[in-house]
Amino acid sequence: MIERRISARFNTMLKTLCGIGREKIKSSSELKNISKEGALLILDVPLDRDSELDLSVDVPGDNVPIFMSARVAWQKELISEPKKKIYETGVKFAQIDEFDRGRFFELICSQWLKLYERE
Repeated sequence: MIERRISARFNTMLKTLCGIGREKIKSSSELKNISKEGALLILDVPLDRDSELDLSVDVPGDNVPIFMSARVAWQKELISEPKKKIYETGVKFAQIDEFDRGRFFELICSQWLKLYERE
């Protein structure tokens, strides 16, 4: 399989709240890995490619989440039970304001440092 990612991804488990679609349906999720370009979310709702999401990402040690928008690049069903469905959802970040962009890069750097310290 050819790797198409531009940026390195770092494993993490950050709590995230998603606003989905025009109605902004709220769904809790976990951000499984992250890069400066996109992320892998664990969601309990099926989404179409290019669906728009508003994300609110919890930052460890900070009371204020990072707000950004993203688009669904792909989705794969992980668990398919009659009363429970779980999806891996790859998203590409679309918009983030300058203040949150700085906080976001600090978060990515902290994930990189954790990886580096293990080696």
